Amino acid sequence: MKNSKLDLKAIIFDMDGVLINTEPQYENFWRTAAKKYNVYFEDFEKQIRGMTVKRLFEAQFRDIGEVEKKNLLKEFKACEDEMSFPEISGISALLSHLKESKIKLGLVTSSDLEKLTRVITQKNLDLYFDVMITANDVVDGKPSPECYLKAADKLGVEPVNCIVFEDSFAGISAAKSAGMVVVGVSSSHSKSELMSECNNVVGDFQRIGLKEIIDFHESAEL
Repeated sequence: MKNSKLDLKAIIFDMDGVLINTEPQYENFWRTAAKKYNVYFEDFEKQIRGMTVKRLFEAQFRDIGEVEKKNLLKEFKACEDEMSFPEISGISALLSHLKESKIKLGLVTSSDLEKLTRVITQKNLDLYFDVMITANDVVDGKPSPECYLKAADKLGVEPVNCIVFEDSFAGISAAKSAGMVVVGVSSSHSKSELMSECNNVVGDFQRIGLKEIIDFHESAEL
């Protein structure tokens, strides 16, 4: 059905690949780890992007030993400690614009609180978001809708009144399962790949404002 009679009350953003372009750094790490621990990925990009470390360990690295898992987790934390956080083009201006408009803003990430805290320190994200959900806040990570449903609940809005910006198929599936309109961000996958799964797709945020986001929400089919 068309969503034209339902007001947009909240805008929710994923973090990695939507606010900051960290996905190539994660991809390099997990490719190296897979080779080191002899782990096979049937569809590497779809199986790592948007996933929590817990889900990756359970799904892809479940057969390695406990010592190896502890070592891998240490290697992962060391990788994150050295990460840079380049912004997706146009995101700072958009967040400032949206904050001035008084619309509710949420952030939902598969990263843990420790990583989010580092990003917040560098990018001052706490200035923009009313609610921030991390891997620490949920039992089941993406593609489970739990994280997005929790964000809507904390924002005090219904899922149908939310729009989500996501770059990964796991995140897109989570937001759709939560009953939200989803706009893909083609930082990790091509526009043509994302179009079949999302209501709309953008390359970055340079030409995106509240009007365009409202249009995305009103024209979407749920």
